[in-house]
Amino acid sequence: MLGLNKSMNLTPKKTRRVSKTRFLSAVLGSTVAVSSLSVMSVSAATSHSVPTLLLYTAQGYGDKVAAAFNATNPGFKVVPYDDSTGPLLTKIEAEMAAGSPKWGVFWVDGATPFAALDQQGYLLHNIVAKGTAFNGAGMTNLPKDQSFAPTGVTVVGSLCYDSVATKGIKLPTTFAGLTSVPKGSLGMNNPTQSGPMYPLIAGIMAHMAGFTSKMTPSKAQLNAAVTKGEAYFMKLKNNGLQVHDTNGPTLGAMESNPATLDMAVIQSSACYGDINAQPKSAWPTGKVKYLDYSVAMPSNIGIDAKLSPALQADAKKFVAYVDSAKGQVAMQHGDPYGDGLFWPVIKGVNPEKYVPSYASTRAYAINPYVWGPLQNQINNWFVSNIIN
Repeated sequence: MLGLNKSMNLTPKKTRRVSKTRFLSAVLGSTVAVSSLSVMSVSAATSHSVPTLLLYTAQGYGDKVAAAFNATNPGFKVVPYDDSTGPLLTKIEAEMAAGSPKWGVFWVDGATPFAALDQQGYLLHNIVAKGTAFNGAGMTNLPKDQSFAPTGVTVVGSLCYDSVATKGIKLPTTFAGLTSVPKGSLGMNNPTQSGPMYPLIAGIMAHMAGFTSKMTPSKAQLNAAVTKGEAYFMKLKNNGLQVHDTNGPTLGAMESNPATLDMAVIQSSACYGDINAQPKSAWPTGKVKYLDYSVAMPSNIGIDAKLSPALQADAKKFVAYVDSAKGQVAMQHGDPYGDGLFWPVIKGVNPEKYVPSYASTRAYAINPYVWGPLQNQINNWFVSNIIN
């Protein structure tokens, strides 16, 4: 989903993860490998040796879902390692290139990073349990080789705005209209840090070129689409586009009093989370508007192909749990005013009440196998030309 990268309050999630990551590093630093670098023995932290799968996750509910799964699956333990999507993907690629993977399961928003990992041979195929009751959204986002599995759907590119800060401003109705909003009033996130941002950038490029999710454009067509998209983002920059690392600081800029940012194109669940937070809204003047389209943002989960067969079977059990009715509800309850505000991918599970109809988002899907291999190239261009 998504990734990803998604704080639902004024503190960026990456910052909030520091203490958790340090704690996990301390635990893993005292462990002894069992049969794979992705599996550890946590005997230093428990009274007996427990096989452990390391879950790299950027989901706000990742730790809660892992805890719910572990409570009813005593044979092994899923241990979450929490960070933003960009750093996690970089970490996985570095581990795999070095031939010493420590991760076992990867769970973030977006399909493009998984497609890129799959094309490098890093992901286990056929990870979906037989009989998994995917609904239409689940089936649409499931790749043929089942090298990753959708776990929920959000959208990115929803226009989140502050109703006080934008008073008197005519809000745009299309992405094209974003280039002419008042100078300095529009923001977005850094695609190297925030998982949903690269799919948004790729989605804008694909939509401008008229690509569908089923198309495999030629190299010339793809280059033309990228060039056209780069020109669009240069227009946004020249009109004062503000770029923050993740949802936390982007939302914080809109929620500050007075606001230092009027509107932003980010992930829908981030906006709904702060607006509808209980017992008190974190952003009572916040609103969400959909333009001529948004970009579909499935959250996905994948497994390290280098795990032993026994460990692969364990990892598949966790995937099966996430893609069950019980697992979907655990995701919703694990981050009810943040990443839990997704459209489920399993039959019989309804989205939370704060989430509008999926049709209202005019979601547009991209082909992750077309855009995944371009992620580093486009992200590097964005940093060099838009941020710097």
